[in-house]
Amino acid sequence: MTELEVGTFARKASVAVEAVGRRLIEVGFGGDGSLLTPGEPVWTSANLDALERDYVDKPDTGGDGFFDKLKRQLAGASPVMVQLFAELLILNVLPISNVGGPLKVKQVRSVLDMSSDPVTLPSDVEAALLGGGVFGGGQAFTTHRWAQLAYLIELARHFRSLSEQRRIEALANPLVFRDEVSAVPTGQAAQRQSLLYLAFPHFYLPVVKAEHRTSLRDAFADDYLTDPSGDVDIDLAGIYSAITEAEGGHVDLYAEPWVSRWQKSSSPDPEPTDQVQHAWKVHGSNVKGQDMVPTWRTKQSVSLAASLLRPTDTDVTREELKAFVDEDYRSSGYAARQEKFDEFYTFLKRMHPNDLVVSISQGMVHFGTVTGPAEFTPSSDGRSNLRRSVKWYEHPCPWSDIPSDVAARLSAQGEVLDLSQHLEELLALAERRPPRPGPAAVHLPNATQELADRIHVGLDWLEDCVELLRDRRQLIFYGPPGTGKTYIAQQLAWHVTDKGNVKLVQFHPAYSYEDFFEGFRPQGGAGGQIGFTLKAGPLRSLVDKAAENPAAAYVLIIDEINRGNLPKIFGELYFLLEYRDQAIDLMYSSDSAEPFSLPKNIYVIGTMNTADRSIALVDTALRRRFAFLPLHPSEQPTRGILRSWLAAKGYDTALADLHDELNARITHSDFKIGPSYFMREKIATDTTGKALDLMWRTDILPLLEEHHFGDRNVDVPGRYGLPALRNSLAAKSAVVVDDEETPVPEPDDDDADTAGPY
Repeated sequence: MTELEVGTFARKASVAVEAVGRRLIEVGFGGDGSLLTPGEPVWTSANLDALERDYVDKPDTGGDGFFDKLKRQLAGASPVMVQLFAELLILNVLPISNVGGPLKVKQVRSVLDMSSDPVTLPSDVEAALLGGGVFGGGQAFTTHRWAQLAYLIELARHFRSLSEQRRIEALANPLVFRDEVSAVPTGQAAQRQSLLYLAFPHFYLPVVKAEHRTSLRDAFADDYLTDPSGDVDIDLAGIYSAITEAEGGHVDLYAEPWVSRWQKSSSPDPEPTDQVQHAWKVHGSNVKGQDMVPTWRTKQSVSLAASLLRPTDTDVTREELKAFVDEDYRSSGYAARQEKFDEFYTFLKRMHPNDLVVSISQGMVHFGTVTGPAEFTPSSDGRSNLRRSVKWYEHPCPWSDIPSDVAARLSAQGEVLDLSQHLEELLALAERRPPRPGPAAVHLPNATQELADRIHVGLDWLEDCVELLRDRRQLIFYGPPGTGKTYIAQQLAWHVTDKGNVKLVQFHPAYSYEDFFEGFRPQGGAGGQIGFTLKAGPLRSLVDKAAENPAAAYVLIIDEINRGNLPKIFGELYFLLEYRDQAIDLMYSSDSAEPFSLPKNIYVIGTMNTADRSIALVDTALRRRFAFLPLHPSEQPTRGILRSWLAAKGYDTALADLHDELNARITHSDFKIGPSYFMREKIATDTTGKALDLMWRTDILPLLEEHHFGDRNVDVPGRYGLPALRNSLAAKSAVVVDDEETPVPEPDDDDADTAGPY
């Protein structure tokens, strides 16, 4: 951290700067006067509107220097407009220490000389400019001067729109002033903080870096702050007041012994270590039609084109970079601008020395280690403006040697992609050594006889279910209601993994992608404001857990899967159900360059009620991605479930006979009645028959009435009612008894020759 970066609380310079700065804000924001010619109207709405028209709305994007372009912009401007711009420039450069005093004076005079009637600098203003400044402005106050001055013009126009009473309040109250300064949207955070200091130097500290202010507050709050407000500016004012009172006067918080107490936490980015922290793919095979990887290897570097981006370095804040990209790439669509911002921010702020860099060229994967900070170096061909030094490994790796999951990530689109989740595998490939043993592939346990007995199905059928999950990862149980689809799905899921790794959802006609995977949901914010935040749905939550624990199986059960609008609910996830080794962009991931893949340890079991919607109507894409297992009352394993359950419980199996007789009378297989209606302790043990009769009237008959709706040829109670079924069973039983009790006469010897085979 250099003195130019952070500056010092130099009291000798600050007294003059604070006096001139406050006076300039009073005449410019509080009224329409002038710093250089007191009493004359300079900061008027008309003059500010003219600067808005000639300077802000008509930026000069040529390659000349700032003052050369400004001279063209102000050509023909009135003397008072030129003077106004000079006073805005004074407000901009007055407090910074990384521009020398003589240069500040020279720059201000060069602007005044653009007027046909230039004014002279008052001696006190010149002395304040020559004083050397109070804090280091960094790159924000040099290469981004155009945007900062545009912001000052907009802010001055905003103050012109306020009532006189509000302007008085703003110049009397530091927090009201801050509210009005913040009311003008801008990425110029450093310029904003500089204004706060100049307006209220005894309240706001001359610290323009947000990270520094936060670190100062956090470091000294416990010792010097009795009642923290949570507002950094208010807390810092209280802290500095307490420190100066305790020390008997001004202290320089950028000097020892103070700086060492907070400087260690001043950077939001971790300091580089001897160990690789992250891995990044940087696209280089086709940069404006050229393969840059050979050039990178020769020059031991890596780069981004950034052909339209203004000179920028790692000091830039996120907000400033966003504003620069929006301005410099304004001819591009908003999605392209967001993509550029993500790439530049990652390259400038998230990438660090000792990180691994990966790039692909001509079927080979190249590896390197970042060795230096990001630098902006204009290139003649516009292919490598943002650069980092890199030490490339000598030997690249053939694409065919890349594991499938890593290859899927490398194949994703984007100029800069985070590959840190595959860091160990990539390092092993780069260093040409065997990779560390990863987690063993998930192996689902075999079906057991104990499980088969518990759910009353055959072991062979249950083994087929497990094998289908291993092979396909997705299966659906389908059949009429009451066939135990959901119960069997849960029991199977709990057998192959822990209960905590199983999640159940139920689809319905109003269910959506946002409910299932992720979507924006309203959320209350500060001051009662309502905003929207991205919320994870059940599948996204399960995926995140599965990715963190690849050795365990995770099962999603989707009940009534065919009741939802499946293409709408699954969206782009349809693709991943079939291609687990590939990655895609998600619907709500436009602000991120991170493609998404579905972990291989996610399994999906669906249930489908065929009485509600025929399986023939299921989306073809879904049929291709799921294995389908029928559960019909007339087929195994469902056919024997009720009888097996009754026998295991020691109950009379006559209930199963009644169930079989009922289904024998139902001709359509999708409307046969499942056994679960009968598998209730109260029904199986009720000797009076009241429980069975109640269930029959309220469950069975309504289902069959709906099935035969409009068919006047069917008497539902007469055909399916309990009396009819019981009479039928009694008649069949009587026939059997008669057959067993009536003896068959033996033929006489005389009849032997005439006795036939019947």
